[in-house]
Amino acid sequence: MNILIKASTFGADLFWLTHYLDNLPGVNIKVLLSDPDKFTEEGVYKLFPLKAELLKKSLKSYWFKPKAFKPDVTIMDNKLPIKAPSPNGFMLWHGFGWKGPNDREEFSWMHRAIKTAWGSALEPNPHFLWQCFGEWDYEHRTKISGFHPDNCKILGAASHDLLRDPVSKEDMQPYFPFDIVNRKTVLIAPTWHYGEVFAHWGKDKELFEQLFQKIESYDANVILRLHDSFRFDSDYVKFLEDLSERHPNVWLKFKDRNPDNLLDIMASDILLTNFSSIANLFYATLRPTIHIYPVRNEDEEFQWRQSTVIGMRSKKVDSVKYIWKLSPEENGGLLARNFQMLLSQLDQAFNDPDCCKEKSQAFLDKYMLGADGRSCERIWKALREMVEANK
Repeated sequence: MNILIKASTFGADLFWLTHYLDNLPGVNIKVLLSDPDKFTEEGVYKLFPLKAELLKKSLKSYWFKPKAFKPDVTIMDNKLPIKAPSPNGFMLWHGFGWKGPNDREEFSWMHRAIKTAWGSALEPNPHFLWQCFGEWDYEHRTKISGFHPDNCKILGAASHDLLRDPVSKEDMQPYFPFDIVNRKTVLIAPTWHYGEVFAHWGKDKELFEQLFQKIESYDANVILRLHDSFRFDSDYVKFLEDLSERHPNVWLKFKDRNPDNLLDIMASDILLTNFSSIANLFYATLRPTIHIYPVRNEDEEFQWRQSTVIGMRSKKVDSVKYIWKLSPEENGGLLARNFQMLLSQLDQAFNDPDCCKEKSQAFLDKYMLGADGRSCERIWKALREMVEANK
């Protein structure tokens, strides 16, 4: 089988599925990336090298001439190609997450793109599949997002297969600037949708200092991992860069500068996030996750949905309730509703590393097939069945 990977973000799930497929006999893979050279510098690539060819994305590379490379299936994590480069398409969505609504209206652009490339996903289509993380996700995609049930399969999260049994910290140590073996590491990974991380509780300049001081009191490291740097105001980026320079135990990372997140998840002992979908992957480690409630209250407007484009028109949104496809109270860890609660929960996480173990597993059981270690196997089976049925 020839497989084309079209990566918006070559992150945890997509990378680990590629690694799994890359080691199967008779499978040939090419990966389209924004910056292949930058990714090959990442520690995850050095720990888990690929035979697959990494290619820089361009307009010409959206399809291949048959003599060069003729893929049987294209695997995507978000954006679709302008023109279908293969007879079959497979969407490995880039995160389970809480944000929504991901309804048919919001996904109108997605449905148009799929229809242009492989035919409509609103009706049975043997040439297109959408991966679902579990039964709840399947119900949401088929009843809310509008995909026909025949085009959706419950397969789980690919990276859970690795995160259930990660490599040792000793093996990962060469790819970190501080000691991850003898010191604990806190991963702070906010989503970009809410602007400043602590704006609803105070000033980031003050609260980040207090947060780092608390973590330093445990002689612990910080990986401060944010979305693409261009999504933030330049003054805010400068503030974060200055902040990390003042704290030698802090490693500041932006997705466009350090694209991999899988090693950060494996190396970290605690996760702090304002509901980034990275949490759903981190749950598989059964280590503590502290969720920062991202706004003052559930009716408050905020940056992401204050004025957004849905379909092809602008739509004013009056309540934060609109964006939750899953309640923030429905999570696999702790929930901090104010900054003092956050600091208290950090104490709890440092002193009781198993404090979220049962809740994380309960979330995984309910929503993500329990992180049973067989997701890549299921995805490969689904890909084989689709390709063979369409020969």
